[in-house]
Amino acid sequence: MTSSIYIDNVKRLIENSYEKLVNSDLLNEGKNAIENDINTKINQNSNNEKNSKDVEKSGKDDDKSDELEDKTKVEDIRSTLNSNCRIIKINDDEIEISKWNSLKRNPINEYIIDALINMFNFKKFLPCQSCILEYSLLYKNGSNSFLTGDIYIEVPTGLGKTLCYTITILDYFLSKKDNSFFCLILTATDELVQQILNVITKFNIKNLKFQDININKFNSSIYFDELVHNTFDNCNIMVTTANKFESLFYSNEHLFKDLKFLIIDEVDKIVSIDKTNICSLVNSLTKIVEKNQNASSNLYRPKYFLQKYLVSATLCKVSDNLMPLNLYRPIFFYYTINKARNNEFYCYTKNTNKKIYNTIALIQEIPYDDFLSMMIFCSDEKRSHLLFRYLTIYFSYTNTVKYKIIEYNHDLSSKRRKTILKDFLSNKINILICSNSIARGLDTVNLKYVINFDIPMHYNILTHRIGRLSRYNGRKGTVYYFIKQSERGIMMRSGKERNVESINKSCFDKKKLKAIKRNIAKIKKLVKNVINKEQSNIINRSKVYHYDDLIKLNL
Repeated sequence: MTSSIYIDNVKRLIENSYEKLVNSDLLNEGKNAIENDINTKINQNSNNEKNSKDVEKSGKDDDKSDELEDKTKVEDIRSTLNSNCRIIKINDDEIEISKWNSLKRNPINEYIIDALINMFNFKKFLPCQSCILEYSLLYKNGSNSFLTGDIYIEVPTGLGKTLCYTITILDYFLSKKDNSFFCLILTATDELVQQILNVITKFNIKNLKFQDININKFNSSIYFDELVHNTFDNCNIMVTTANKFESLFYSNEHLFKDLKFLIIDEVDKIVSIDKTNICSLVNSLTKIVEKNQNASSNLYRPKYFLQKYLVSATLCKVSDNLMPLNLYRPIFFYYTINKARNNEFYCYTKNTNKKIYNTIALIQEIPYDDFLSMMIFCSDEKRSHLLFRYLTIYFSYTNTVKYKIIEYNHDLSSKRRKTILKDFLSNKINILICSNSIARGLDTVNLKYVINFDIPMHYNILTHRIGRLSRYNGRKGTVYYFIKQSERGIMMRSGKERNVESINKSCFDKKKLKAIKRNIAKIKKLVKNVINKEQSNIINRSKVYHYDDLIKLNL
C-alpha cells in the first residue's frame, strides 16, 4: 500500500514538472509547432537577400501578423476552453503515405498503408493527419507516454479529420486484436453516421465488427436489457448519434468498462442540441473506464484510460459548453488555411423571385458538363422544395439544360435519402437542393459548386456549407451567395474565418434575367397548383414531374 502511494506521488511530481514543459522542446520532439512555423517563415525571409526591400518588409509584416494571430488563438483557447491544455499549430507538411513507416517512430500497420494507397487512392497524408497521427498512434502502447492525452481537433472541413481518428482506431485493433467493445463514435446526424461507417467498411478489415444503433428494434422489444447487451457485446466499434446512444446508456453502464476510444465528431453541433448532455455523458464514461483500469485485476497491466477526441471545424465557438469536461492531459490541434481554397462571388437579391431568376441564370451560364456537381442550400425544407419545383419545371419547359435535379429532405424515407446521397456522390445526380441538414461532414469529393440560395443566421453554418468543396483533391470550387444588403456581414465574417481575401460581386446579364422572368411568369400558376395538389396528397411530393407530365395530368 505504501509502495503504491509512493509511486502515485512520484508520478504526480513528474506530471507537475511536465506541465511546465507544455509546448516545449520535449513535447514537440525538438520544436514547438507554432514557433517552428513562425521561425521558418522568418528564416526564409532573411535568407532571401535577392528580394527587394519592399518584398522583405512585406514578408516581415506577414510574419508579425501570423505571430499575432497565433498568440491570439492560444489566448482564446486557454481563456475559454482549457487553461492547461497543450496547443499545437499544424503546419503544411504532407507526408507520403508509403514512406510513413520509414520516416516516423510510430508505425502504422502495413495493411492500413496499403488500403489508403490502393483502396482510397491517396498518395499523401494531409497536414492534420501528418501531425496528429504522430501523437494519436502512441495510445496503442498505453496511456503512460508524456505525449499522449485527450485530443481536440479544430481543422477546417474537408481536410481529413475523419481519417485522423479512423486510422488510429483501426491501427489499435490490428495491433492489439482487441475483441471487446472498445470504440464509440458519436456524431450529430444519421448521414454522418453512414459516412463514417462507409469509411470503416472501405478498409475491409477481417473480424472487425462495427455497426449503428437501430433504435426501432429497442422500442418494440420486451427483452430490452438482453437486446442492449447483445448489441454492444457483439460489436467492436459503435457509430451512432449522441441522442440514440444516450437513450440506451444510463441503465447499462457496465457494458462500457473496456472502452478505449470515445470520438465526438461535429461536437459543436451535438452540444447545440438541448436533448443531449454531452459533458455528463463523457464524464460518466471516463469514470467507468478509469474505475476498471484501476481495479486490482489490472494493477500490473499497461493503463488504457479512455482516449477522447473532440472534433469540429469550429470547436472554439462552443468552448463554454465544453468547460465541464473531465479530460486527461488534453492537446489542442488547430490548422489555419493560408490561401483561398475556392473562387467566391456574391449577388444582391431583394426577394425569393430574384433568387430563383439568378439561380436559373447561373445554371444556364455554366458550360454543360455531364459531371456537374452542385449543392444549393436553402434556409429550410419548405423553401428547398419550392426551388426544386421551379427548377425542374422551368428547365423541362424551356428545354435549356438536362441536368438531373433532386431535393433532399427528411420527409423522404431513410432508404431513399441514402440512395440520393449515393447517386449524388457518384455523379448520377447533378444538382442537389437541400437545407442545412447535410451542411456538415458529407464527403463530397467531386463537388464543384456551392450555391447559398439563403444566408443562415450564423456565419459558422456558411463555413460548414462551403466546407463541402475542395475536399482532399485540392481543386478549387466555386461559391455563390445570393444576399440582401443586411446579410453581407455574415458572408464577410465567414470569409474572414477562412482567410478569404476577397469575395467578388457578380451580376448576370439583364436581358437573360428578363427572359427568365417571362418564362417563370408562364409556369408560376402551374408550380402553385402542383404544390397545392401535393398538400392534398393527390400527387407525390418527392417525385420529379416535368412540364409535359404535368400538362398530361391537367394541372
